[in-house]
Formats: sequence, structure tokens, C-alpha cells
Amino acid sequence: MRYHLLLAAPALLLGAARPLGRPATIRHPQAAPAPAALAAPGTILPNATRNALLARANLGKLWQHQPQSGTEDVLNGCFGYDGRRLEFVFTTVQADAKSPGRYLVAGKFRCYGDVTPFRGSIELQQVQRLPTEQATYADNGETRVPTYCATGSFALQATGRHGLGGQFDGRVALDFTLTPSQRAQLATYTRNPATRNGGLLFDGQWREDATAETTVPALWKHGIAVTRQVLSRFEVGERDVAINPQYARVGWNNFWKNDEWWVEKQVARR
Repeated sequence: MRYHLLLAAPALLLGAARPLGRPATIRHPQAAPAPAALAAPGTILPNATRNALLARANLGKLWQHQPQSGTEDVLNGCFGYDGRRLEFVFTTVQADAKSPGRYLVAGKFRCYGDVTPFRGSIELQQVQRLPTEQATYADNGETRVPTYCATGSFALQATGRHGLGGQFDGRVALDFTLTPSQRAQLATYTRNPATRNGGLLFDGQWREDATAETTVPALWKHGIAVTRQVLSRFEVGERDVAINPQYARVGWNNFWKNDEWWVEKQVARR
């Protein structure tokens, strides 16, 4: 498979806290260990407060694709060691009424030019209020709006035979604020290391199936954030700025193209 060719590729030099490393060997492949939570600074909300906030804020809307947004809220990221472009679109997000913070999700991802549907779950297990030095506070009239960070885990399984296939799992973190009507908004610029300086971060790995002994690192963020907060020197040039050839050859050459690849193509009938 062409996907295994990247196992020999050199590691990317990333401009963020943790580089993408070599895949880890799983000692007991039948039961992969649960990933450790991403560590965010700040005061942890008590369980009752956390559950009430998650129940009323519906944070799932922050990663669900909105049709009117076009390609603006596609989640872009990296697959493997050479910065191979990976894209995710969550078309369906359903909150679990019995478990605040748990969401059943579905959508499509694209890698190597192939589009694959997926299903899975995301569970937000902890919410913290970021301290002033990490948070970006927004003015709302005369009120200062605090910034929160929710952290948890995700597990996504490909449901189609075409394309990369396999499964993704790992850790998720997102920075957000609440409007006076308790509507959640992404806080896209913070100093929070858990989200790599703001917004939404999925940080995990891919494996071909549940019994695979090797994993491939994968991460993705909202919109263009990964090109600024993760990839090093994504754009080059002074007057005529262009995408760095290092990334252009691994799927980023059409980054600015308005391609709604997740939309079902209508087949003309005669």
C-alpha cells in the first residue's frame, strides 16, 4: 500500500510543542490504551459545574461543518512524518442527552486525494478556566469574558472501503468563550499549549485496524490554523508568497482552492 511508504519518511520539524514522532509499538494490540488527556493550565471546574456548562453550551457545534461556511471550517492537518495533508469534515454531530460532553459524530476525511466516510465519538471529560496569562479576553460591552479549555478523547472509524480506511483515536482540546446567551465560540488565539495556541486541536494517531502493531501520528485543527501554529515555514517568499514546496508536494498545493470535496456529487440521469 502506498500509505506504508511514509513509514520511512523523516520526521517533520514543527514549530510547536511536540514534534510528530515515529509510531509506537502497541504491546497488546487488541486493547489500545486510552490516551492521556492534554494538559491545560487553569482551574478545573467541578463535575456539577462542568456538566451544566456542557449541557447548555453544546460545544459540538464548534467542530460541526456549517454548509454556509464552504471550505472555511474544514479541519486541516498532518498525516505521518512529512506533513502529508489530512482534511476532516464533521457533517453530523449528535450530543448524548444522557452523558454531557459526549457526542456521536460522522463525516468524511480526505488524504492522498481519496475521500472516506467515518463514524465515531468525541468525549469531553474536563473543562478548565484559563488563567489570564494563557487566555485571550474579549470585550463584551463592559464585561470581560473568560476563556475556557475543554479536553477529552476521540475515536473515529472509517466506514468505506475506498481510500485510507483504518481508524483514528487520540486527544482533543478546544478553547472557547460563552456569549451572554450561553452560545459557545472558538477562542482562536490564546497562549494555551494544550490547543497549540488557540482554537481546536485533534492530536492522535492512525492505525490500519484494531490489531495493528504500528501507528502513524495525525493531528488537525480548525481552518488555516495548522499552517500557522504547527507547520514550520508554510509560506515562503517576500513579494510573491507561495506555499513551501516541501508541503506543496504532499497535498498542500491546492490549499487555497475552493473545493467542497465532501459534498455528494450529483449524477445526471437520462
